[in-house]
Amino acid sequence: MENRKLIKSAAVLSMDPQVGNQLNYDILIEGDKILNVGRNISDDAAEQIDGSGMVAMPGFVDAHHHMWLGVLRNMGAQYVVGKQVFDGVQQKALAAGFSPDDVYASTLASAINAVDAGITTVLDHANLHSAEHLAANAKALAEAGLRTVLAAPASLGQAGLEALLTSLPAGRSTLALASSDPQDTSLAALKAEWELARSLGLRISAQVGMGTKPGDQLSELNKAKLLGPDIMFAHGNTLSDRDLGAIRDARAAVAMAPAAEMMQGYGAPTIQRFTDAGLTPGLGIDTELANRGDMFSQMRNAISMQHAMRFDKKLAGNIFADRMMTTRDIIQFVNVYGAQTLGMQDTIGTLTPGKQADIVLLRQHHINVMPVNDPIGAVVWAMDCSNIDSVMVAGNFLKRHGELLNCDLGKLQELTTATRQRVLAASVPA
Repeated sequence: MENRKLIKSAAVLSMDPQVGNQLNYDILIEGDKILNVGRNISDDAAEQIDGSGMVAMPGFVDAHHHMWLGVLRNMGAQYVVGKQVFDGVQQKALAAGFSPDDVYASTLASAINAVDAGITTVLDHANLHSAEHLAANAKALAEAGLRTVLAAPASLGQAGLEALLTSLPAGRSTLALASSDPQDTSLAALKAEWELARSLGLRISAQVGMGTKPGDQLSELNKAKLLGPDIMFAHGNTLSDRDLGAIRDARAAVAMAPAAEMMQGYGAPTIQRFTDAGLTPGLGIDTELANRGDMFSQMRNAISMQHAMRFDKKLAGNIFADRMMTTRDIIQFVNVYGAQTLGMQDTIGTLTPGKQADIVLLRQHHINVMPVNDPIGAVVWAMDCSNIDSVMVAGNFLKRHGELLNCDLGKLQELTTATRQRVLAASVPA
């Protein structure tokens, strides 16, 4: 018999309309999969996990992150790029100052922080410049235990991408292409990159509309028939409505990172424009330069931005202002929509029997939320990382009873401090 775990009497937010969101529900796990979700499940052979006083929900999905920037947390963009937008060109210049060991330490810091914050799956857009740097990045992600989509650049070439693919943990990590930014790349070069990705069966992670002049920015790609359902577009702040329609018609995915986008000058977050276009965005952290590395912050930024934009329209006399999004809308961005963005909706994103057991347990009996009148409202508006009791990926605990497992924080502190000193000396302009 497979290893079994039984979470008892939790407030279960399954995010699956067939299963429902219910109080005093149980979750039976066998191996790496959810076996059953319901009331009064019993299994004497299973490890019993007390879920009373907890919200149990799918682990958070971070749909776009540059985890190699972790050691530059909290610096603020002004220290890194002056008055310029932190675009792909700037990121490449910054990456040149990172050694493979620096990438490993920095990525590990971001990845362990993600686990601590209840993130179980991340798309790591690793726009790094060598096979050695990518190998260090992949090693850190594997050690942290996250489920990952590692997006690597086409500069590795077919052989390099294939070698990286075979090195990733089977069943828990997949490879994608970290596309060159379309606004900085010729159509011919971009076509070659995307054809390489498609020849290897890789999805494509592309960054678009980041602080660039508003207007049609994907028209040439659309005319060349390069758009497709295997592309994940991040940001898109200055894309035209025509561009958003082309993304929708191609059944491509989108992700937004509202906190980072506002901080870095990319333009107003696209939450309303994405949803108006019929798109279902995932949420991402992007960077931690001046942005918390958790999904609670991203949800609150997204819903607050949508409400503010709606009220601006009402104050301007628009009686047909957009519908105000609810917490039930927004919470889907970090699980259901995030999984769809990564093409993993059949595997994660809901607590559905047969899917992977990627689960987070959140404390309700905590001063920042008690008494919990509405579990979904509490998660979106009030909870933070202090509420995260346990984090499970593929049926294995990475955090339990508030403590990270298999992580020596003292050694990680020493490693990241030394790395920061090297990186700042080599990378940050005066």
